[in-house]
Amino acid sequence: MDLDAMYKLTHGLYVLGARDGGRFAGSIVDAVMQVANKPVALALSCSNTSYTKSCIDRSGEFSLSVLCKGIDPFIVANFGFQSSRNVDKWKNVPHFVEDGLPYIENNLATFKCRVLHKYALDSNTLYVAEVLEACNRHDEAPLTYLDYRSYFKPVSYTHLRAH
Repeated sequence: MDLDAMYKLTHGLYVLGARDGGRFAGSIVDAVMQVANKPVALALSCSNTSYTKSCIDRSGEFSLSVLCKGIDPFIVANFGFQSSRNVDKWKNVPHFVEDGLPYIENNLATFKCRVLHKYALDSNTLYVAEVLEACNRHDEAPLTYLDYRSYFKPVSYTHLRAH
């Protein structure tokens, strides 16, 4: 099987946020899609080794910030190449908090979600979550996973090492 074919599936890049006691956790995710409109619901897949996933399991809520193509590569590096278990990722980036959840500044849209169901797979957990709040913020082109793999990933990693 040619697993590189999976990279041809289109999806965006998002910053996932969750509460972690008195601070926040976060990570980059790409597997998000709307799955229903009554109630409005999203599916989100998280790696089972993600610390942010463990925070979602405890709180039952998460935030999503939709990233644009013009996002600072450090944002992607900060949330994608290190663990919230060891680093306070939100301390390093401009963000705001609404209803107890963190969101990246300069995003295209935000979503506050409450987990309805979860399905454990070997490598990931699939969450089905109700969208409690949604907000359009800017009209720019979204950062896709293809964009990330094509040119953003190497630049992002370099930006993380520079900080």
